Amino acid sequence: MSDEARLPMGVDRAIAMLLLSIDPELAAKVMRSFSDETVDKVTRAMQELQEVAIDRDSIRRVHQAVVQRLRQGGMALGDVGGLMRGVLTRAFGEERSGDFARRANSDILAKRPFAMFEALTAEDLANLLTEEHPQIAAVFIAHLDRKKGGEVLNHLDDDVRADLVLRVATLDRTPADVVQRVLEVMRKKVKDLGLTTLRSEPKAWIKAAASILNNLGGGEKSVLERIEATDATIAGAIREEMFTFEDIAKLDKKSMQKILAAVDSRQLAVSLKAAIPVVEQAILTNLSRRAADMVREERDNLGPTPLSEVLQAQHEILGMIRDMMDKGEVKPANAAEQMV
Repeated sequence: MSDEARLPMGVDRAIAMLLLSIDPELAAKVMRSFSDETVDKVTRAMQELQEVAIDRDSIRRVHQAVVQRLRQGGMALGDVGGLMRGVLTRAFGEERSGDFARRANSDILAKRPFAMFEALTAEDLANLLTEEHPQIAAVFIAHLDRKKGGEVLNHLDDDVRADLVLRVATLDRTPADVVQRVLEVMRKKVKDLGLTTLRSEPKAWIKAAASILNNLGGGEKSVLERIEATDATIAGAIREEMFTFEDIAKLDKKSMQKILAAVDSRQLAVSLKAAIPVVEQAILTNLSRRAADMVREERDNLGPTPLSEVLQAQHEILGMIRDMMDKGEVKPANAAEQMV
């Protein structure tokens, strides 16, 4: 697969789709030529395909991109698990194929234990959660794709939203075995109903809660106010993660100019001492040429500046921006919106 750029998805997934949609004997012969590392990667991709809806056009595009001589395939993948086991068994025998499949499944569970749920509609997931204990629902929401998590929250009542986001932000206080128990409970529920189907780090769950709110699509202010009534510290931490200094570069021109009109030039100059180039460019291009030159000159004349002073200037500007956002004066760029 030398022409990776032409593939409609990752190379490993494209290989997996190809092997599962051609003759099993031929697929087995191809897999025997792979290294163990490649077999592991392709097997993981096959496992992941069990959680993803694959249409005929996707298979056809893979065939066209990989081998021009193959006919355009229109064969649906059907039972991915059965096809995968057949290909692996023909290639490596029962015992080795089982080892590859188990390793792939273990890797998927470790990295994305809730991937199977992301193919369900947000409304179905919200209905499942309304019957569960809030802590189970919070763990579930936290492990979904962030965009999907925001969509699910949109189908819940305001009070429930606020409670769940607060619980997500404080998941570091939850026993480690909760994730596995929640996974088992929700998978059983999905199976029974016949529905189609973070690692620990500083502030990981605060960031998760902020990302979910960023994808809520409106109403986040109300959610934060309810959280603040329960835990003001957590609400503040979530608010800080929802918009960072780097996010300034994502603001539209109108919002940028409104913000810059309210910022003191010296404060702006200090803040730019540690700004990444894309943020500096966004700020300076939204000033008049004369104002931009003055800010550059003032920044350069500051000389060596303590990092704490620079971060404080950035913090004050962010506080002002968040206040303007809360008042509806400035609208942040939609985190889920595709940038073109």
